[in-house]
Amino acid sequence: MKKYKNYVALFYVLSVFFVIPIYNKGTYENISVHKTDAYLFLCGITLVLYVITSVIDDLQKINDKSLRKRTFSKVDVAMAIFGGVVLLSTLLSDSIKESVYGVPGFGMGALTIILMILSFFFISRYYFYNTWAVHVIVASSVLPTILAILNRLGFDPLSMFSSGNEAQNSLYVSTFGNYGWYSEYMAVIVPISVYMLFMTKDKLERVLYGAHVALVLFAIIACGTTMMLVSALIAVLFAFKRKFLPDQKIVDEKVAPWIVAGVILVYLVCVLFISRNGDLANGRGYIWKLSFDLYGSLPLNKKIIGVGPNRYMYALNDYLAAKPEAAAEFVSRFNGLALTSAHSEYLDYLICTGFHGLMAYLYMIFRVVERFLQTGLGKKDREIAFIAAVSYMAYSFANFSMVCATPMFFILLGMVAKERR
Repeated sequence: MKKYKNYVALFYVLSVFFVIPIYNKGTYENISVHKTDAYLFLCGITLVLYVITSVIDDLQKINDKSLRKRTFSKVDVAMAIFGGVVLLSTLLSDSIKESVYGVPGFGMGALTIILMILSFFFISRYYFYNTWAVHVIVASSVLPTILAILNRLGFDPLSMFSSGNEAQNSLYVSTFGNYGWYSEYMAVIVPISVYMLFMTKDKLERVLYGAHVALVLFAIIACGTTMMLVSALIAVLFAFKRKFLPDQKIVDEKVAPWIVAGVILVYLVCVLFISRNGDLANGRGYIWKLSFDLYGSLPLNKKIIGVGPNRYMYALNDYLAAKPEAAAEFVSRFNGLALTSAHSEYLDYLICTGFHGLMAYLYMIFRVVERFLQTGLGKKDREIAFIAAVSYMAYSFANFSMVCATPMFFILLGMVAKERR
């Protein structure tokens, strides 16, 4: 029955990569709500299919106890710990309902996080690598990318805008909504395309991936963000090393803690520097300083367990209500708009799931990096998943969890950590 569970895993992977990016109802109004609903629906279908195949599998093996044994890797344990602290933060939050579902329109509360964690365990156990699936994943980005470029050129083939001029200048693009959401999604796709461009031996594949990279570069210029260039650079450096220095081992699992610690240190230095100037990084300097002030105002127990998954906006509103001067500056900068996240996934986890939540998340990342250095180098499927996951982690330094990209990240983690077959 593992063959059929692989089919279920393949359905989940392809549907998340293909359906979520393009799904819309012909308008940008509540588009992220619709995408979140679509993701939950796909999870529901996958869960039903998994239960059916599992029941049949158990009935067939009811007398074979040896086949029921299941071992847990260090990555599995780290992921389970992360899930545990998310649940704890939810149960101890001021509003369990808000923590479960998250901010309306983003839906990255405990429910979605736990589903993504479950998808990690499912993918790591039952997904088998298929080269054609990689082609489909990359190909799924072509239509949204073409639409994004057309929007910036003043065309609106889906009639999502009221006028071509609005399409050319709006913060919204393609079938995603905000151009930052499109960019975060492409931060997952671009490394895969670049890796295949460098590493494939098939001439037709190289031509097609070269065309895709060129298309993406056009999109980056037209409507992307600077962080997309960082994602592309990560992929180029990794692919260059694999292409021209395949036998030279630069690092191993023993240095994984130092790698993660070094990246964390660089991140902290950058965030602290940028937060000193509110106008830097497209206004993130102000948002990050405000987020540090918010975290500093929390009582000790909330500093440890957080305010609840995806409850940043609610905690910030309470903070601003008690700080008139801070509220006045906030209003002058955002002109009545809501701020739903810290615009850094790591700061979001710090505030929403507390210090122990952030540490659990970073520990999980460390174990994934360690696992890749132990078993993934030289294996095409794991290298593709790893560089795409690293690209997402880098992009998340200055962005937040969203249904357009974060479920894909957990899929990639499952591919990196999958059991040997």
